[in-house]
Amino acid sequence: MTRFTSGFTRWIEQRLLHDDPDDLTEAIGFLARAEGLSPDMADHVATITGTMASDVIAAYQADNTEWAGTQATFDRPDLTALDDHLDTVAYCRHPA
Repeated sequence: MTRFTSGFTRWIEQRLLHDDPDDLTEAIGFLARAEGLSPDMADHVATITGTMASDVIAAYQADNTEWAGTQATFDRPDLTALDDHLDTVAYCRHPA
């Protein structure tokens, strides 16, 4: 199983007050990406990282800005058309 990582989860892991990141860190990063960062979650992350909630929010926002830029690149019409073409070529070479 592939572990969910983002810039935000790596930011948390680098600042954890204990040595080993756990599934909670991954869950926080995933939920923040999928549902947004609630004030309670920001406070919790600040507690486990020894930072301030404003630092957590800034890291979260920076990661989302970077992720949105990446997604916008992938959603460009020319890249979407290229991806569809490559899928067709791959299927023709190796039908399921």
